[in-house]
Amino acid sequence: MPSMSISARVLACVCALCALPGQVHAAPVLTAADARIQFLSPTACTVALTVSVSGAAEVEHRLALASGAAVELTGIDGADAVGAARDVGRTRALVVRPSQPAYTIRYAVTNGEGGLHRCALWLPTTPADGRSRNVQLHVQVPVGAVPGGSMPGFVWTGERGETTLGHLPAFVRVSFAEAGARPPWEVSRVMDLVTLLVLAVASALWLRRARAAGARGGSRNPAPVVK
Repeated sequence: MPSMSISARVLACVCALCALPGQVHAAPVLTAADARIQFLSPTACTVALTVSVSGAAEVEHRLALASGAAVELTGIDGADAVGAARDVGRTRALVVRPSQPAYTIRYAVTNGEGGLHRCALWLPTTPADGRSRNVQLHVQVPVGAVPGGSMPGFVWTGERGETTLGHLPAFVRVSFAEAGARPPWEVSRVMDLVTLLVLAVASALWLRRARAAGARGGSRNPAPVVK
């Protein structure tokens, strides 16, 4: 029996692999997400996180809570929880089994002072594809509050902000002043004020030294006396 060439053997292997159904699976991927975040106060928020994940029978979510924070799971639509949420390292893990193409996790977070103006998102461990910008974030601060700096950045209409990203962040931070309070300080504003103060002090010191130098020069070269 004649031996097969190397190219023929390679072709045969490829055909054999293609003929094996279910042996090769594409990696699960997050195809879309929509997070609705409502700040009830500087230390409390509620979240309705809707995600679509392809290629996964079960999806694990991780929540990174700030020190002293607590979370309450209030409901899951379109999926079933696989056991109770549990602590894994410094995160809270939740595994769900989707029954719909998109499912929603609803929960509330109460932070300590270390998590001021911070709201954590219960992220799926399945990554986004990195190309599509199918992640929508909607945030709302209390009625009458004045939003300030945020991470990520939002486009604001009154107390509501929106943005579109290519991935889900671990948390959203929005500084705001509640109704009747002064607008919140922002890092950029503080840095601008510090820069202006440094320039003013430097200018004052330069002017003082220039005047002192002029006075010393005048004393060494007195004006001639006219007789």
